[in-house]
Amino acid sequence: MSQLDLFSDDSFTVDTPFTERVVCVLGTFSMPQKQLIMRLRDMGAEYKPGIRVSRNVHYVLVGKGAPQDQLDYLQTLAFHGFVPRVLHQQELDDILQGHYAPYRVDKTIRKNLRLTYQHYLQFRMDLPSGENLLYTRELYVAPDTRIPMEEFYQQLGNRGIYANPYIDDTTDYLVISDASLERLKTGESDDAIRYIEGKYNASRSQYYRYTIIPEGQLVEWLNS
Repeated sequence: MSQLDLFSDDSFTVDTPFTERVVCVLGTFSMPQKQLIMRLRDMGAEYKPGIRVSRNVHYVLVGKGAPQDQLDYLQTLAFHGFVPRVLHQQELDDILQGHYAPYRVDKTIRKNLRLTYQHYLQFRMDLPSGENLLYTRELYVAPDTRIPMEEFYQQLGNRGIYANPYIDDTTDYLVISDASLERLKTGESDDAIRYIEGKYNASRSQYYRYTIIPEGQLVEWLNS
């Protein structure tokens, strides 16, 4: 007997990937919309008409004619670390045929940010000579910077800037090594990048907000 044989018309007895998970349907699929919604609900999905992409959704079913604004918002969510499982017709068919294991997600939704070069580009800032835009700001300084930490802290302190070897709720800017920035460009990671990801993912923040300053740029500004 297959897993699907255990379903009745109006209830489910098997823990499916959709059980107690919020499902958003975008576009059309091979079966009529009403039938698809009935199948999803029979499999325990939490589905309501008109549900849209959000950070509270577990699965997004993307079919033909899916609204572009909702697809764009999926990318926005991912930028901030919220990544619902996206399923297309083939994956949906696989689940409906009873192949559950590859498609399960946790019921508790957690941020899973992967820092990218795009984060740097979107939040980067210039440090013009003669202006102290960092005055009274809190900076996290990654431990792999080339300047000895004590010297770096002294230089920043002389400008009225607070520097710490950790990230907390008061941190405004992230100073990473030029080597870390080069890794971001190629989609690679290192200990400093993973530390930033971990601190953000463990925080209550729903939006990535940190400005990244490459070490070389900061050193140049300090010496100007």
